[in-house]
Amino acid sequence: MEDLQSSVQEAVESEASIREKVRRLTVEALAEGKLDGGQVKTVVETVVKGASEGMETHGGRARQSLEEALKGLEDGLVKAAEASKLSLEEAASRADEFTEREVKQAFDQLVELEKLYIDTLADVAKRGGEQSREILTDLVRHARHSGTSVGGYLTQVMETLPRKLQEAGQWGFKAGVETARSTGAQLAAIASGFLAGIADTLDRQSQKKQQAKKPKQD
Repeated sequence: MEDLQSSVQEAVESEASIREKVRRLTVEALAEGKLDGGQVKTVVETVVKGASEGMETHGGRARQSLEEALKGLEDGLVKAAEASKLSLEEAASRADEFTEREVKQAFDQLVELEKLYIDTLADVAKRGGEQSREILTDLVRHARHSGTSVGGYLTQVMETLPRKLQEAGQWGFKAGVETARSTGAQLAAIASGFLAGIADTLDRQSQKKQQAKKPKQD
């Protein structure tokens, strides 16, 4: 997490493609571990701390820089939500391999993703310096009132996913008592795998852009 915080700080300080860089860093960090609530909270805290420190170099443009970083963070969380959705659809197509409890746990974590993001943002704001605290508190207030891109994506997901899971439950999720290995760990691992694929795609896109920007040699 120290590497992530310093990388985000450097991305914000560079003031070039902040949103894109933070999105990629967020996705890569989330893909490295088990994609669950604890991992998301830790990554959000780390990214916001790095962005808050990085904005200090921008003076009057500090708020704009921090807002760009948070947009990148939200973009990354949308990708995480996409990976979680794919893992739940995978569970629905292989219902007899998963318990109803672990599917419900993964679904609840997906539904709560926007709330987890905003609540974590509010917690970091309380512990930040005067400037970052003021900006973050204002952004949290706006997010609670108007929503975020994460919530917008989840609204789309809720139009189809609950029905798929209900139909899968009618076929019958795996019966029996869950083992200690279970409790959603399998689905979290599947989601991390999907997110790792998304991270690879974003990395390749970034490399292509960097190569395109390089001056052609005669």
